[in-house]
Amino acid sequence: MAVREGKWRCPYCASVNLGRALRCGGCGATRDKDVEFFLEDDAPEVQDEALLETARAGADWLCLFCSTSNRPDHVRCIQCGAEKGASPERPMREMRALGSELGPPPPRRSGCGPRLLGCLALVLLALGVLFYFAFRRTVEAVEVTGFEWRRAVEVEAWRAVREQAWEGEVPAGARKLGSRREVHHNEREQVATERVRVGTRDLGNGFFEDVYEDRPVYRDRPVYRTRVDYEIERWVAARTARAEGRDQSPRWPEAAIGSGEREGRRTETYWVLLRGRREYRKELPQGRWSSLKSGQRLTATVRGGRTVEKLE
Repeated sequence: MAVREGKWRCPYCASVNLGRALRCGGCGATRDKDVEFFLEDDAPEVQDEALLETARAGADWLCLFCSTSNRPDHVRCIQCGAEKGASPERPMREMRALGSELGPPPPRRSGCGPRLLGCLALVLLALGVLFYFAFRRTVEAVEVTGFEWRRAVEVEAWRAVREQAWEGEVPAGARKLGSRREVHHNEREQVATERVRVGTRDLGNGFFEDVYEDRPVYRDRPVYRTRVDYEIERWVAARTARAEGRDQSPRWPEAAIGSGEREGRRTETYWVLLRGRREYRKELPQGRWSSLKSGQRLTATVRGGRTVEKLE
């Protein structure tokens, strides 16, 4: 597996050092247990045999007395001279997520800039004002100034229509006109495996080893079925008869039903016209609509200065 050299940031002077370095090149401090290694995204693969031997020698050990990092082949601490003994090794850790986790620790920020905070505050203020005026509810006196109504009757005809269905789903009584093979759906099938780099393993000595995983490769395999064109008689909407007015005497339109036709769905809508701080148009159920009188005074709850939500 590919080996790459990491780096570490000195906790005393913030200098960035190569992973192999046991002392900081900036201030000379030894690498202690609190140092964390990181791997830059563009870190090249190590080719030097001596470096590879160092990387694969094992994790550093941490001195029990001064916490300094030491190479596995060191028998005494390079800082205080204490014997290795039962000193613990740096832990190895595997990082599965590529990207920010492999990059250097982000620099600390003291906070957002004042200009950014000011812009954000203005945006929030503008949104708050828009929300207030769009959804605020006010109560005002209104007067009934008129009425509107609309009624419609759908006329259906018994006609032959052309439709499509999958073989086995064609309705009884249909006359088959033709058929063809079409893709009904796709099924996933594994066609190979590929070796994918999924992360890195911190070797505990300033170096990282690529971690790979075998993953299946899939493709979509089309599954074909027979698509049938057919003709069948059904009731279909042929036309709509409509009537409307601006009074309180609604009536249904004459829907002249001819041979091979029938009356279908009926719809009706009623509005009351109101005058308050402005002109309003409010849809109401027929019962409530028909109970109102022209010139009647009511109390309206208005949303956003435009929409009447409730009449009392």
